[in-house]
Amino acid sequence: METKHVTCTVCDGACVLDLEVENGQIKSMKGHGDPKTICYKAFCWDEYTKHPDRLLHPLRRVGERGSGKWEQVSWDTAFFEIAARTQAAIDEYGPETVAFSAQPVNLSKDHGMIRRFLSVIGSPNYISGLHMCVGNTVHVHRATFGTWYTSLWDKANCIVFVGHNPHQDCWVGEYRKLLAARERGAKLIVLDPRVSQNAAIADIHLPLRPGTDAAMLLGWINVIIEEGLYDEEFVEKYTYGLDELRKRAAEYPLSRVAEITGCAQEDIAAAARMYATNGPSIIPWGPIPDMQVNGTSAIRCEGILMALCGWLGKSEMLLCPNPDVVSISEIEMLAELPEEQKRKQIGSDKYPLLSFAGYEPLREANKRIYGIEWRDEVASFMANPALTFKAMRTGEPYHVKVLFNFGSNALIGYVGQQNVLEGLMNLDLLVVFDHWMTPTAQLADFVLPGDYYLERPALGCADAAPFISTSQKVLEAPGECKNCYDVIHGIAEHMGLGEYFPWASVEELFDYRLAPLGVTWKDIEQEYAIAPSSIINYFDPEVGFATPTGKIELYSKQFEALGLDPLPYYREPAQSRVGNPELAREYPLELFAGVRDPGNYLTNLHQIPSLRKHSQNPEAFLNPADGIVYGVMDGEWCWVETVQGRMKALAKWDDAQPQGVVRVPHGWWMPELEPGLEAGLSGAMVYNDSLLIPDDEWNTDPEQGIPNLRGGILAKVYAAE
Repeated sequence: METKHVTCTVCDGACVLDLEVENGQIKSMKGHGDPKTICYKAFCWDEYTKHPDRLLHPLRRVGERGSGKWEQVSWDTAFFEIAARTQAAIDEYGPETVAFSAQPVNLSKDHGMIRRFLSVIGSPNYISGLHMCVGNTVHVHRATFGTWYTSLWDKANCIVFVGHNPHQDCWVGEYRKLLAARERGAKLIVLDPRVSQNAAIADIHLPLRPGTDAAMLLGWINVIIEEGLYDEEFVEKYTYGLDELRKRAAEYPLSRVAEITGCAQEDIAAAARMYATNGPSIIPWGPIPDMQVNGTSAIRCEGILMALCGWLGKSEMLLCPNPDVVSISEIEMLAELPEEQKRKQIGSDKYPLLSFAGYEPLREANKRIYGIEWRDEVASFMANPALTFKAMRTGEPYHVKVLFNFGSNALIGYVGQQNVLEGLMNLDLLVVFDHWMTPTAQLADFVLPGDYYLERPALGCADAAPFISTSQKVLEAPGECKNCYDVIHGIAEHMGLGEYFPWASVEELFDYRLAPLGVTWKDIEQEYAIAPSSIINYFDPEVGFATPTGKIELYSKQFEALGLDPLPYYREPAQSRVGNPELAREYPLELFAGVRDPGNYLTNLHQIPSLRKHSQNPEAFLNPADGIVYGVMDGEWCWVETVQGRMKALAKWDDAQPQGVVRVPHGWWMPELEPGLEAGLSGAMVYNDSLLIPDDEWNTDPEQGIPNLRGGILAKVYAAE
């Protein structure tokens, strides 16, 4: 019997698990650490790894795109043909014609190989679902602090959830930390239109109108400044732009914020005072502000509140890269991507903040503070996904003809699904690396089988955080399934680029990164975590922050340099009932999309029997009063429709939902349904929320191009035929 540990990637909770293994079989699995966290999704490992639908061999399309006709080929044949067709596209259109879509969590991180491949061939066009979840938060906090942050739950006397709702089936680690904090008396403030599990137990619940989070937090900032509740010494010593912020916040008095959000003035003020005076306080990351037209401003407000009240260094910890290992950014060779190619990154002119161009004002500061000029924290320097798919469709600003899709179900993972489909159909080459014949894989030219998190080692040491963590290989991958590194290495070698990928295995790559420590992967793989030799002390004026002013920027000089509003603001979404009352007569409900089901993760896990019973079908949550008004009965199939399109779901009457709002889940397709384009790609063209979300400019955050899923899209519901 061996004892091993892994970092679970069944969802993005990243729970550390202890396993007992005998003769290559897992005998037990339990959570590690304090609190010990594990959810039922982790126990599906046997169903998952041995599932009869799992891809085990490379496949090449032999019929029309989407016809569902395949033949098995060898890895060498797949590598040779993929390399040849990629090079042919580069020769005709230039290297920027190659794009990569990836979901790092599903790959246990790719250890910098994807961006290295793009840098070597000369393409700036990397996209990820992290564009609208976490990745954009990191970029906004980088504009404020020069880096990202993490919340210290054990230090918190007050917790604020901005739409966030961890519970026993989702983000279970945070849920356990919340329970522990509440047991010792920590206050809880919840901003959520519905009465969520956590809203029901909160000290203050602010049932704000969907999409008005930025206005709410600007109101808090105004109260805290006007009532002198901020930490004057901290603000004077470490921040820049208080006077400008004071003027902007004054535009959001309690009366205006109450009118925008629908919450009572006294409740808004009470919440602001509780956050400022009952601390140290935390605002743990949550995805709700990440997906709004005011998302950048809402996220900026969160960081500004932390700085105003002086909670940084007390209950909120700023993160720095590990100084003891070769950085991911160096592995990615971002500095070697030519400047002229960086300038070609799709969307950087319209939505600069996440792009190479948007990072320019921070380059010098990052080199000064971290010694890393191009620092990739979490999926940094991204092209804009919607405009990348537009380039596939239209050739504007240039042709994108090749897409590598690794661990990313691009067709249904991004918004504007109808437009994504048109773009994918227009490609010269689509390569999918996955476990299943997903809707995206059904459109591919090559489908390549990948390993599972239990079948590969992982070195958790990104440039976003200082600690090194490890995840051990426990099982052998079945069939011909390969690791992401081996696939990138194989394609690169067949393109004559093998010199840039000199490591024979991913373990050798780990050894290279760990070499400055004088250790190898084998030396440390049994260690759960290794602390860095030093952590940068930001709260030292001589060290400063990786921002243009060297201070925490309440007024962002980076934004100013990019022609963006340097201060947070609120603008009414174009399609809210307030913003477009005429359209609201036809579409009387506001849509809240992207809800997670308890039994799956994003677009995955629908084919696992033990999990499917928890989430058997997509459900549209409605207040019972709305169900009666619109003739949609509880438990019956209905259509949810917007100006973009419609999706089918089971109506779920739910008293927790506010009237006038319909909530729908994310990432639905049904693997049991017939594959292929004519059949609707296993239900993807019927049941998925991305069919509802426009990718038009009016429905995006102007700084980052983040699609608006959560407040400001009008919808209607009606019974299915």
